[in-house]
Amino acid sequence: MIGPSSFRVDVALDTDVHRLRLVGELDLDGAADLRSALAACFARPSGRVVLDLWGLRFCDCAGLNVLLEAKDTADSIGTELCVEGACAQVSRLFALTGAGGRFTAGVRSRLPRIA
Repeated sequence: MIGPSSFRVDVALDTDVHRLRLVGELDLDGAADLRSALAACFARPSGRVVLDLWGLRFCDCAGLNVLLEAKDTADSIGTELCVEGACAQVSRLFALTGAGGRFTAGVRSRLPRIA
């Protein structure tokens, strides 16, 4: 799905794990596309939904709200919701809001570790 902004959601539905790959900039324009993709995932029960954020360059509060709503929905239907990867901006948004700790796998940044 491609929205009016530069946002896309690639969805892979499997019986055990649904995977959504978020690409581009998740803002108010892309929120409806993500909400729709998540609804399709939750309509086909699985034990786990993985949100792959490696391709997400930007996320604002509208996008964050959709992610948090998805977590609440997953919890209410007994589905594990995991988040993988995040660029520096998305990692910072999660850290500042405390949202990263709400997701099962947490947020792993693509920033290199300093030894």
